[in-house]
Amino acid sequence: MNTIVISEILICSLIDGNLCSLPFFPKLSTSSTSQGLPQNNNTFSNMYVMSLEETSNEMVGEKSHSIRFLNKEAPEWIRFPASIVIPFGVFEKVLSDDINKEVAKKIACLSEHVDRGDISKLNEIQETVVQMKAPRRMSVEVRRKMKSSRLPWPRGPGEDTWNRVWQAIKMVWASKWNERAYISHRETNTNYDKLQIGILIQEYIRADYAFVTYTYHPVSQDPSEIYTEIVKGSVETLVGASLGRPMSCITKKFDLKSPIVICYPSKSTGLYTKNKRSVIFRPDFKSENVNIYIGNGIYDSISLENKEEAVLDYSRDPLVTDLRFQGLILSKISETAKRIEDLYGCAQNIEGVVQDGQVYVLQCKQLK
Repeated sequence: MNTIVISEILICSLIDGNLCSLPFFPKLSTSSTSQGLPQNNNTFSNMYVMSLEETSNEMVGEKSHSIRFLNKEAPEWIRFPASIVIPFGVFEKVLSDDINKEVAKKIACLSEHVDRGDISKLNEIQETVVQMKAPRRMSVEVRRKMKSSRLPWPRGPGEDTWNRVWQAIKMVWASKWNERAYISHRETNTNYDKLQIGILIQEYIRADYAFVTYTYHPVSQDPSEIYTEIVKGSVETLVGASLGRPMSCITKKFDLKSPIVICYPSKSTGLYTKNKRSVIFRPDFKSENVNIYIGNGIYDSISLENKEEAVLDYSRDPLVTDLRFQGLILSKISETAKRIEDLYGCAQNIEGVVQDGQVYVLQCKQLK
């Protein structure tokens, strides 16, 4: 499986003989009851997975919230991947189930060592999280919700496909204990009590092109300019460490039909999935202290399908050779960015892909 990075850290310990949380957990129980989980909303405490429409702001992180808002408010020509959510509190709910009693105890004990500064135990905690078992009702709910939301269910024997999905979910949760997260939280002095995490299960679209766009120029800070970077292949091609640069352009907000290319692409390697449709599991977080901590590049997103490297040839690609096609794609991205900025009323950083000439928005966040 390929791994990307993004969202939060959990540490628990034994206090007075009871399992409880230090930074992230509400009180955890070793029985099957959901002790300490939010009880003011029965839907929240009783469901393992939800459609975006079923959620409220208190249940999900910033990625899910933005996609839910834009799905409702954006024009139909702006598209979004099919998505469902494992909301806040489900990790604690599953860990407190009787079938995971021993796993919960081990995590609590190991976390005591981490709390005293022994970060060598972080990897062991991650390995322990991956040993968690899923309540049977969870596997039924996830499968049903993915199918009803038109998310592609992995191919293969029934039990094997669920095991792949469950493994991906656990790997996102386990990444809360990676060393990047631990160091980041200490360096930023983040208030752990204010951090929460869920999982956004999203359709993974095999991209012809991937882009990131800013609704003001990130260098000149000019609010009248939209700045875009775009490459052939997946988002991982754009943000990865392969040699070369993406194509970049500037579009004036008063003339969205006239993007100006300022750099032509030279990225040598692209990453692609074999199938046109797959699934990715993205950590989704909410922080009260977003000005200090945003979580990017910290926790892991997990794709169900491996990505394959391909040598990129821009010499025959219409993004470079066909000025009409180039202008159409770059203008459509700029128009999408401007419309989203107008909906939010503030500058946005938007990540998306282009497939068959259609722009899909994967996520956006407010620029600070």
